[in-house]
Amino acid sequence: MHDHGSAVPVLVGPVLLYLMLYFSVPAVAGFALMRITTPPPRRADALLVTGASTTAFLVAMLLVPAFGLPPQATVLLLVAGIVPFVVWWRAPHLLVPVTVVAPWLVAAATVTGLLRAPADLPGSFTAALTAVSWLTFCSPRSRAGRVVLRVTAGALALTVVAITAKVAADGGWR
Repeated sequence: MHDHGSAVPVLVGPVLLYLMLYFSVPAVAGFALMRITTPPPRRADALLVTGASTTAFLVAMLLVPAFGLPPQATVLLLVAGIVPFVVWWRAPHLLVPVTVVAPWLVAAATVTGLLRAPADLPGSFTAALTAVSWLTFCSPRSRAGRVVLRVTAGALALTVVAITAKVAADGGWR
């Protein structure tokens, strides 16, 4: 008899999770960057962005050993990140009421992400992903609102890309 065993360590799970993360992030960051100059997205585009954002959030939760955010805040961010996908997918009749609260949620998640960045990269990353999901609903009417939207979208795109680049350069979450 001969042995059919393998001497290769099983790393397929984490590798697939990192690949999912690295494929989701360009869609999220690209949307945030393009949102600087483009109008609000169509439904299919919003589904792609919110789905990629939710995927990246869930993968980050699986890969990160510990978040610096309290567990309640992490759950709140997860729910807040999933809601835009559900609204675009199953409840487009709620788009008008959601656009009223979306700028406030984007602002809260962006501030959380930027303030957490120095001390807690995973918390900052998940907050930025949540903010980008809600960014799909924002369509400011005033000139000042458009300027704030553009600056926020650029900051979110840079935050998501910078944190992902740091994770890739470090060889994972540390």
